[in-house]
This record gives sequence, C-alpha cells and structure tokens, in this order.
Amino acid sequence: MFIRRVVLALLVMSCSAGLAQAEWVKVMDGSGAGGYTIYFETTSLGIDKKRGLVKVRLLYDFKTAQTNHKGPYLSIRVQQQYDCKEERARILESSHFDGNMANGKSVSTDTTEEPWKPVAPGTIGETLWKMACPDGKS
Repeated sequence: MFIRRVVLALLVMSCSAGLAQAEWVKVMDGSGAGGYTIYFETTSLGIDKKRGLVKVRLLYDFKTAQTNHKGPYLSIRVQQQYDCKEERARILESSHFDGNMANGKSVSTDTTEEPWKPVAPGTIGETLWKMACPDGKS
C-alpha cells in the first residue's frame, strides 16, 4: 500500500510539473560504493499499460568519486525500462557526470539498450521495479 501511495504522489507531481525542469525525488540511500542516493525523476514516467512496460529516469548520486573506462564520475542518469508482466528490467541509456545530481561535464554516454534481466528478489532492483509496477504482474 505504501508503494502505491508513493507512485500516486509521484504521478500527481509529474502532472503538476508540466514542462518544468526535471524534479528529482529521493528513493533511497545506500552504503555501497562509498555511499549513494537514488532519485526518481517525477516528470519522466512513461507507461504502456497494454504491454505492461514502464520507462523512468533514475539518478544515482555518489558521495565519493567512482571510475569507469572514461574517468571519474559522481553521478549517473539512467533511463530504465521495466516489464511489469515479466518482472524484468533493462537500461535504455545512461550518462555519467563528473558532478553530483547530473551536473558538471558528461564523462560518458551509452545509448545501447541492454538486454532484459530478471528482477532479483531482495535487491534495489526489486524496490525500483515495485515503484514502477505498483500492481505487480498486471
């Protein structure tokens, strides 16, 4: 019930934001990778009820610099797609930034759609899938 309320609140905020600048809502904090916070962009929700697919933008914001093959970064903005019917997820695109909250210089961008992966129980992925798919396998 709590997750349904969160999603409903996010939908209401999304509708009221119109074409305004992206608004990030904190989803959770974690201690891995030196500490991070995950945010959901309220203006990004895209729902295809017929196919059971949901697209959202997420932001992973790190307290300490992370490194990939292009260099150090402090945040990653991701467009994620969830399949509510099949309990799976995939990344559609991602961008790494040298500043927090997707600010600063873009370190790298990947627009390659990743293959679908099952949502593993008890993971951050499951928490995010439940937010995107509050009715479960509908």
